[in-house]
Order: sequence, then C-alpha cells, then structure tokens
Amino acid sequence: MNGWFVLGLLSVLSLFALVFFVRSSKGLWQVAAAAVLLGMAGYALQGRPSLPPAPAQPLEASAVGATQLVEIRADMDESFGSAKRWLVTADSFAKQGDYPLSASYIQSGLRKDPQNADLWSALGLQLMLASEGQMSPAAQLAFDKARAIRPKYPAPYYFAGLARLFAGDLDGAILLWEKTVSLATPTAKWKTRIESQLQAAKALQAQAAQAK
Repeated sequence: MNGWFVLGLLSVLSLFALVFFVRSSKGLWQVAAAAVLLGMAGYALQGRPSLPPAPAQPLEASAVGATQLVEIRADMDESFGSAKRWLVTADSFAKQGDYPLSASYIQSGLRKDPQNADLWSALGLQLMLASEGQMSPAAQLAFDKARAIRPKYPAPYYFAGLARLFAGDLDGAILLWEKTVSLATPTAKWKTRIESQLQAAKALQAQAAQAK
C-alpha cells in the first residue's frame, strides 16, 4: 500500500481519536497531537515510502518535538547577521531542554538588538516551550513584538496556531496556519512541512464535521 496514503490515514485517524476520546486530558492531547502533526511533517520531508519496513527506534517525544519546532523557527528566520550569533547558542540550549536558559540568552541578544524580529520570535518560542506549549502572556508579547517589527513574518502566526492546537482549538489553528502558508516566499524551505500539517488538520476538521 502506498506509504503516503497510510501516513495520511493514520494521521487523520489518530487525531480524530484524540479529539473525541482524550481531549479532556490536556497533557495527553498536547503531546500526542504535536507528535502526530510534527511527525507527519518530518515524514513529508524525509520519509521514503518505498523502503521496506524496519523496527521503530525509541525516541524521547518531547525532546524530538522541541527540536523540530526550533528547526521550523530557524527556517523562518530572515536575518542572518546579529541574530544568528545569538540563536545558534540559544537553539543548542533549547535542544537540550533548557528553555529558560535559551530564553535568557536570547534576551541578552535583544538588549543589543531590540528591533530584531527573529530574536523576538525565538524568545516567544522558548517561552512557549517553557510553558509546555501554552501561549503565556510573555510569549504572546514576544510574538506580537516580532510581528510589529516585520508584519509579514510567518513564525508568530505559525506558533500561535500551534498553541491553539495544544489548547484544543483546531479551527483556530487552521486559520493561523493558512495565514502562515500565505506568507511563504516561493523559495521558503519550511512551506512543505507546514502545508503537511495544515492538510492533516483540515482532514481532521472534515472528519469531526461529518461525525456531528
């Protein structure tokens, strides 16, 4: 059977089950929904459906998910000067799970370059990760600042959508991810990943509508 078909089917069924059976369990919904959508995105970029099956390797889900989010944000960055010197180190802290230290390091960069949208967006993500995926007031403020500096910056919309998904607001997540995709440049390397997540979310939305 075609690997892409199986991927799509399993993703939709998994997310559909989450909405109707475990949505009341906040922590389980957050971890599982992120794993399904982020895993689908990773498969879209790196998967090889034609290869024979192989035993799954155990992974630490939260660390893998955080690393993928950091990579998505890095793909969306547009300033490669002063921001990069701070973000390379901050991202390494984040990939080790030390989100407060990462946020603190980014704040040091912002004191030197307060009008850098990439640094504000990175700070928002680290504050989100430190709050277990919730859009805290501090994270919202950081994303708002990034968007004010660069109105067509996709990262704040994407992560706001992810926070909506974690909160169980699938419709809100879809609207924000549609906005994210609309801001992609023709050469944006992150676009395929976000489109995969958006398609999976819309499939779940359609399944939920049919079940009503």
